[in-house]
Amino acid sequence: ARGDVGLLTGRRVGVVGTRHTTTAGREAARAIGLGLGAAGVHVVSGLARGVDGHVHRGVLAAEGEGRPIGIVASGLDVVYPREHRDLWQATANCGLLLSEAPPGTRPEPFRFPLRNRIVAALSEVVVVVESREKGGSLITAAQAVDRGVPVMAVPGPMGKRASTGTNQLLCDGAAPVTSADDVLTALSFHHGRSAVHPADLRARQR
Repeated sequence: ARGDVGLLTGRRVGVVGTRHTTTAGREAARAIGLGLGAAGVHVVSGLARGVDGHVHRGVLAAEGEGRPIGIVASGLDVVYPREHRDLWQATANCGLLLSEAPPGTRPEPFRFPLRNRIVAALSEVVVVVESREKGGSLITAAQAVDRGVPVMAVPGPMGKRASTGTNQLLCDGAAPVTSADDVLTALSFHHGRSAVHPADLRARQR
């Protein structure tokens, strides 16, 4: 761990989505991050390209107590993607970076689904902003369902590939997200996972 493991005792929402975002998806991710951060809610994501990066930049721009929590698929000393080096550093400085991989571990493909289960496990609610018909964000949503964590999704236009997965989640019963307020409302009714003792993770703070 790098950063403040005490953030895991606060309110936490996972926000995930495709790396291949649309303009609307990027704007939605940033707005959700901004709104949650301003309300004092910490945002859990994977620091990947696309939705993850934009939601965490939204949290960092918020004038509130909410902080970014980044769960990564490599060692904490192996930044991936490289263009997110500043985002990794900002997350470690004011939020929390977590990895189950030892230092020096490369971001091998099999590690990303493993990372996604941690995102789901550390979230009280999981929000999918954009998703194609298959992908890591749907894996995270499935992991959340398996753990009894509510899943929400941002509706998208018909016929757009970036909305295929999220619209299917809505058809399957996920609650819609039209603003951060929808997530805050859902969070207020779901208190069962509102605290995780940092010692449970056997994490080292650097």
